[in-house]
Amino acid sequence: MHKFLFLFFVIPLFGYAQLEQPQRFETELEGYDAEYEIIVGGTNGVILYRTLNDYNKKGGQLWDFILLDTTLNVKWQKRLYLEKGIGFKGFDYSMESYFFLFQQTSGNSKDLKLMQMSAATGDTLRYRIKNLVPLALTEFEVTNGAAILGGYYNREPVVIHYSFRENKTKVLPGIFGSRTELVQLKVDDESITVLVSGRTFDKRNTLTIKYYNIEGKYLNTFAFNPEYDKGLIFGRLADVEDIRNLIVGTYGAKKSDYSRGLFLGLVDQENQQNIEYFNYADFDNFFSYMKAKRQKRVSNKIDRKKVKGKKVKFNYRLLVHEVLKQGDTYILLGEAFYPKYSSSSNSGFSPGQRGGYGYGTNDYMPMNFAGYRYTHGVVAAFDSKGTMLWDNSFEIEDVLSYTLEQFIHAAFTNQGIVLLYLYDNQIRSKIISGNEVIEGKKFNALKLSFEDDEVNNYSSTKIGGLEKWYGNTFIAYGVQRIKNLKDSGIKLNRKVFYINKIVYH
Repeated sequence: MHKFLFLFFVIPLFGYAQLEQPQRFETELEGYDAEYEIIVGGTNGVILYRTLNDYNKKGGQLWDFILLDTTLNVKWQKRLYLEKGIGFKGFDYSMESYFFLFQQTSGNSKDLKLMQMSAATGDTLRYRIKNLVPLALTEFEVTNGAAILGGYYNREPVVIHYSFRENKTKVLPGIFGSRTELVQLKVDDESITVLVSGRTFDKRNTLTIKYYNIEGKYLNTFAFNPEYDKGLIFGRLADVEDIRNLIVGTYGAKKSDYSRGLFLGLVDQENQQNIEYFNYADFDNFFSYMKAKRQKRVSNKIDRKKVKGKKVKFNYRLLVHEVLKQGDTYILLGEAFYPKYSSSSNSGFSPGQRGGYGYGTNDYMPMNFAGYRYTHGVVAAFDSKGTMLWDNSFEIEDVLSYTLEQFIHAAFTNQGIVLLYLYDNQIRSKIISGNEVIEGKKFNALKLSFEDDEVNNYSSTKIGGLEKWYGNTFIAYGVQRIKNLKDSGIKLNRKVFYINKIVYH
């Protein structure tokens, strides 16, 4: 049995905002123990889960579940044997329960198994979801009364609706066969909204919203019609209560996958669209992540082209992650990245030359995908009429990821907006207020459990993750190898899974 460690400590940072790490949880990993994954459940805590190398007579594998409360105390621990021949596909938190989705991987059936685990007690309910088509899953959302699953069948998007009350499965109409890509599912207690990308009749990239009630009944479709020379590449449905039909995202040339700026798209009550476009060249701080000399060159280029009346075009890959509301202001948070490639040759070629897209001196040299290199986060604020009020950025250093995921998060304080991400056992943060930088980048080490603990061998330390928990509270988590040469009663070397509670005031 693993030993659980729970400690209190506080680190005040005097200045504009205070970062506190009031608690840390860690459990030791031994040998080839699987690492934990987590699901945050707001003020109902955070659950840790993993598989164990233990099987029953029927071939079922043992799973370990630990529920921590908001002070990172263990509330309960459950170990359950889950049947063989199923693969873990996704999770969600809803209705004060943690949901775990599995799919049958052996036999003829590809049905889905859904397990609901109560946050209060750990008690479980099981559901069998008939897989009407052999769906390759990409999306999973649970709301009161239904589970919504999205994915692809023969490269076409499909969304499945499962009713808890009726124990029935059906395919949402109007999506399958439309030669589109599934961008986002958004659910609440009353409705289901599906955002898909596709092409207009004249081949421009665009986004389409499809509306359903909570029972899966089709209600309406709205397809955005961008300007003739533009295409809408990627978007997110704004998660704000008072505006249902606000889409924010990136636009580019009409058939390009590279963005030239941000857009806001709004569908009014008369089913009419309003789209506002914001070229990266018109931002005040989009390029401030660059070193001073390079930023100056870019700024001069923009000025020269504007004087000559020419359009300024920059091509970026940028993902919009979320839209936050602060008072009457809507704040967009996104991140720019590029795919990085490395050569299979040992000739000394530096991977990622010429913009990081893997072009070397030898055009016949095979390239291997090395991950996505993140360059900077983008923050932009808009009013309810779609006017951009200010923008800012946050440089991202060193982060290379094989999957596109959100690294930068935001906390709102009285002094401004704290932007933060986790890398190399440090919380890297920056405080902004509108266009201004209130406090430049700071590096705050994750607090360890004992005074003489040291993280051993950073090169083999998992980067870990950072998740928004509730309010201005986050959790940093991952695996660390720690050495301790002085404290009595503490192992010289230990490998732990940890969670640090991060709070901003």
